[in-house]
Amino acid sequence: MLKHYSIEIFIWLAVFVMLTISNISVDLFLSMELSVILTVGMMIVFYTCRFLSIPYLYKNSRFFVFFLLSILFIGGVSWLTSYLEDSLTSSYLSSLVDERERSLLDIQLPAETKPFFEEQEYSETSGENSRLYISSLWKTVILYFGSFLLSLITYYRKRTSEVEEQQALLMQDKVKMELNFLRSQINPHFLFNALNNIYSMIYTGDQHAADSVLSLSEMLRYVTYESKESRILLSGEVSYLENYIEFQKFSYEGEINVVFEKDILSDTILIAPMLFQPFVENAFKYSGIGQDKDAYIRISLSSDNNKLLFSIENSKKKMSYSDKELKNNGIGIENVKKRLDLMYPNRHSLVIDDKGASFRMNMSIELDNDIKNNVLYGK
Repeated sequence: MLKHYSIEIFIWLAVFVMLTISNISVDLFLSMELSVILTVGMMIVFYTCRFLSIPYLYKNSRFFVFFLLSILFIGGVSWLTSYLEDSLTSSYLSSLVDERERSLLDIQLPAETKPFFEEQEYSETSGENSRLYISSLWKTVILYFGSFLLSLITYYRKRTSEVEEQQALLMQDKVKMELNFLRSQINPHFLFNALNNIYSMIYTGDQHAADSVLSLSEMLRYVTYESKESRILLSGEVSYLENYIEFQKFSYEGEINVVFEKDILSDTILIAPMLFQPFVENAFKYSGIGQDKDAYIRISLSSDNNKLLFSIENSKKKMSYSDKELKNNGIGIENVKKRLDLMYPNRHSLVIDDKGASFRMNMSIELDNDIKNNVLYGK
């Protein structure tokens, strides 16, 4: 606010200087006095319109009354300031004439009388000084109407800025609400699938059931606490994926063809949580791992300080799925798509190829200015 008014003071000083320069004549002080009158008059019109007529008339859609009173007010202020300018100029010219007459009497010889010459010279001087009357009524009216229009422009700019700020706040609130809703879907979806796996292991008497419960507790700690942050360290997400893969391996007997390749150059990279897990989960569910000997899952994650690349490819088992299964399968992926749109707008790409005998997905995220986005999408 203080900065805003400092700028206004500077602008009014600039107006005063420009008026003084444009009106400058043989007497600098007269030009400054006239410029003060004009500048004060412009300020009166500007701030009266800004703080009185616009808030109480224009904002209430009383346009006719607003413009009528504004015209009358500008006319009155123009007449008053023109009267003051005329008085100043007349006083200045009178003092100039008196000073010149005294000067002529001092230098005139007693025997010399040149009334015609002196009168003509005075007339020429008067004509020159008459140009000092630099602010006509029309010029004053134009300047004041300019101040009036400037106040309207200032009002519309401020109104537009306020509307844009309100829209930005509403958009941020909407984004936060959507993110909170999407995050709330992660935990139940993950827990439902994990408990199903543990139930199957216990039902079949799998010896790794106890270890799977321990792994589940570690993953639940991550999902419940750490994943609620808008940004987490990429290393934490990698650890979670590794635990998740190990947890899934408990469900199968023997070795399975699952490869997780990592190439991370920095330990300080921040990333939105739980963007990769739905694709890994679907890979285990639909790849045929543990059933088909040729089934496979290949996961790759690489990043530097500017960009992150995540890809996954898996085989597809040959069987039909119900509409409910396909719909449940799509919940996690649609969740990821929406979160990417909200948290990395115009900074990500997601390409999915589900045709043929394998499923392929490639995700890239630009990590520049990620700290700034962390502030925007913070808790």
